[in-house]
Amino acid sequence: MDNNARKKDVLKFLVETFVHTNQPVGSMQIAEQLPYEVSSATIRNDMVQMTALGLLAQPYTSAGRIPTDVGYRHYVKILIEERKELSRKQREALERHFKNLKNLQERYQLAARLLAELSGSVGFLIDDTKRVYVSGLSNMAKVPEFSDESFRVNLIQALEQPDELMRNISSPLDSEDINVVIGDNPQIKKATIVISNFGPQGKKIISIIGPTRMQYKKALPLVEYIKKILDE
Repeated sequence: MDNNARKKDVLKFLVETFVHTNQPVGSMQIAEQLPYEVSSATIRNDMVQMTALGLLAQPYTSAGRIPTDVGYRHYVKILIEERKELSRKQREALERHFKNLKNLQERYQLAARLLAELSGSVGFLIDDTKRVYVSGLSNMAKVPEFSDESFRVNLIQALEQPDELMRNISSPLDSEDINVVIGDNPQIKKATIVISNFGPQGKKIISIIGPTRMQYKKALPLVEYIKKILDE
């Protein structure tokens, strides 16, 4: 286990623990989760180095660390490299939902609802007629970030102005790949947009929108597989 591989693991476990708890994460917590033995002192040193690089932040003295937007982006790169898919059971369950739906609008409404339900965020689609399908705003009311008035107002305004939201996506949607926009959308700060094109010529958009403290391990393969179903 070289230092770089270990640091990747430390970042992964730190992000996933923070996403779950919404509390700063300490070196001991990570040491207990790693599938191999390493001292908390070694992990603490890794975290100090990652903090110096801007991947982590320390909210207050003597606290653990939390991921920064840069840290989340590095974490997402790791997930994309690993290319984890939904389990066979999850894929089959999704396919059953869509099996008897032929009407496109019903399929898109269902897709938005499933994206929201399974990710705990907002499911969002735009078809080639620019019709918008949104589900899951009630999910946002359950997350601590929603108590931030700025986040709450900006999120709702952005969803009310989908064309402007899409124009402000920093990563151009010029391929069928999944794009992950973290924290740098001028309309919704402190938010993440997992987004991709689908349909003929990629004119339709499928997306999950939520706080940066999102369950990325669920969101990325979920967008990818529901997009595949809609393209069939």
